[in-house]
Amino acid sequence: MLPMFLASLLSVFAGAWMFAAAPFTVTMKSAGYSARSDGETVTITRVEPKSVAKEAKLRVGMKVKRITMPARAFIKVPLAQLDATDLQDALTPQPAESLWLQVEPPPKGTTQVILKSREPLPDNPFPSIPLTQARLERLTPMQSGLYYARLQQAFLEEPEQPRLEFKQDTTAYVMKGKLVGVEGGGATSLWLHPSLDMKTTCRTGLEKLELSGTVKGFDFTLQPEGARHDGEPFAVAPALWPIPNVLQQCAGSPKPLEKSLHVKLTCKGKPPLERDVTVKLAVRCDIPSPVIRQPLALREPRNFRVGDKTPLQVQVSAHQLIPRPTEATLVEVDAEGQVTRRLAPLPMGKNAHESSLQVEVPLDTTVARTARLALEARFPDGSTWLSEPQTREIRTPAQVEELRREAAGANARTSAFLEDLDDKFGVPCDDMPTTLKWILAHPSIESARGGGRKLHYKVKGSTDFHVFMCDYD
Repeated sequence: MLPMFLASLLSVFAGAWMFAAAPFTVTMKSAGYSARSDGETVTITRVEPKSVAKEAKLRVGMKVKRITMPARAFIKVPLAQLDATDLQDALTPQPAESLWLQVEPPPKGTTQVILKSREPLPDNPFPSIPLTQARLERLTPMQSGLYYARLQQAFLEEPEQPRLEFKQDTTAYVMKGKLVGVEGGGATSLWLHPSLDMKTTCRTGLEKLELSGTVKGFDFTLQPEGARHDGEPFAVAPALWPIPNVLQQCAGSPKPLEKSLHVKLTCKGKPPLERDVTVKLAVRCDIPSPVIRQPLALREPRNFRVGDKTPLQVQVSAHQLIPRPTEATLVEVDAEGQVTRRLAPLPMGKNAHESSLQVEVPLDTTVARTARLALEARFPDGSTWLSEPQTREIRTPAQVEELRREAAGANARTSAFLEDLDDKFGVPCDDMPTTLKWILAHPSIESARGGGRKLHYKVKGSTDFHVFMCDYD
């Protein structure tokens, strides 16, 4: 059994050696000759008339022993052991260079054959840099010198080249079949808009930045007058996905949502920098959104009496909405969220201030009521959006006095409760379950909870929770 196995193994090795040693012929067209390798010798098999090889006195039948010049790092074995690709490259004189071959039998009076290339040196021999290590090993010494000179030139030119940085990370949150928030972008009732954050560098000055894609109607061009300072980040938020397509991601196993965009940056006096970028959308299903769009904040006064004429200070951040609205109006709504009064239109034009706006709004204080203010935004796709309302109470003098009495009563109950707590427990947090049970049974307490070295409690008649910090001694 063993002899048969060894015989079989030797047969495999012999077959592999025979395959590796199979003769092949390579042709060096630019020099006008061919050579055959059989694994042991490299023999000239053809020389064309009036060729570089003919002028060098290369003849059919000569055997090429070695290459004298130029040195090539990829030639690490005798010529006869090179494969076809390496042998052809080794036996081809490089543009504007000479190839020195040692041959047998040698021409009369010398041991060398010198093949002088007729090809001129290319204007730009290294259009793409840097080169890989394997490509570097194929360079002649002269080519290496030109290559490293090109690297130095590129290093000096690099700061002047156009640069473009692109970032995008967008996640949509869907709850019970409805889009409830977008992180890294925004949405209207019709379209989802990812935020594309870009940064351009044009040392010679920006001419224009163009974005295009397969999305119908999407074509964005940033001209110099619309740009900020060179290198300052900016964002665009195109409409890329219809809302129904986003919602479908939570039904079954849909394909990921992706769009391809083409970016073209043109700096003055420089070739355009073009790049394809992929915009992706992740969809999270039945997960609350960490992003809440609230562009409205009510400031002073905190309380109104019937008949007050003091306007309400309102801070509006409509410019931070994604996408940017074409129109924005401060409105009043009723308890059902229906608009009952339009208070003030807000500037949303091209030259409008980018930061938050401070607006003074007169309220109708003729009767006691709850004033509910919201921001109504209209987007380029024609859809509208209403923010969550913020409220201010308008009270009669009697209601204000009643609130004062309730607050005084809550303060008195808080003081009495703390005295009782101190009398009952030395360190209330040592036995939290027992303490909480006693607190919840106290007649002044509405609710309570404990955690760590803190007790949170709410006294009846109070609007907020109080915190009791336990001693750490």
